[in-house]
Amino acid sequence: MLIVCGSLSGAPGVSTTAVGLAAQWPGGRALLVEADPSGGVVAARFGLAQQPGLTSLAASTRHGGGVESIAEHLQGLPLGIEVVVAPGSADTAAGSVTVLGRNSATVLRGVAGVVVADVGRLYPATPAAGLLPAADAVLLLAAPATECLDHVDARMPWLREVTRPGVLGLALAGPGSYPAGEIAARLGAPVWAVLPRDRWGAGVLTGRLAGRAWQRTRLVRALRDLAATLHQQVTHRNEAESGVVSR
Repeated sequence: MLIVCGSLSGAPGVSTTAVGLAAQWPGGRALLVEADPSGGVVAARFGLAQQPGLTSLAASTRHGGGVESIAEHLQGLPLGIEVVVAPGSADTAAGSVTVLGRNSATVLRGVAGVVVADVGRLYPATPAAGLLPAADAVLLLAAPATECLDHVDARMPWLREVTRPGVLGLALAGPGSYPAGEIAARLGAPVWAVLPRDRWGAGVLTGRLAGRAWQRTRLVRALRDLAATLHQQVTHRNEAESGVVSR
């Protein structure tokens, strides 16, 4: 199962959301992969080295082969999840994401039961575009403001061309002037979550804060619900496509 997280405008908290989804995935934590061509932030936020990570993973799959051992490309976060970190350099990260995108169906979908990929800002020429056709869900983070929603609306036709039917959905970065139902109707895509503005939860998910009660923060609880929604929808779609009927 491959869950791609990105945005189309601004900086609505894609990396924070991806970390939270991986940490709160139902039935066990998911693998987090930083695949942002503009460069990664997780290593800097959590005090990790920039290697091993995305660069070593891309190098091992450069000729189209599978991954013999994903463990050698992983690092651990204090939240209890493992991550493939991207380098901070945009030039290096973009090249690695391009390689990964060419082999996404065989690499990312095969290294773990569930992979959450943070692809940063999406646009037609992004090196991360190669990941989109393989995604089981593409979660678009958006601020519920007119200018941000206009950008999403303008790029939805392109996204529908490069993704599987029914995989697109939104998470709104905080409540806004427009109801979620109105936004969904305008964009022709469901709003899967309205994430609260929660500096404590965001602080934990960005490595600035720590504490035993982090899973009870409002943002983390909302991301747990979002992860459950995504898991259920992808599972049902995959079962329907394979002809399996849930009992």
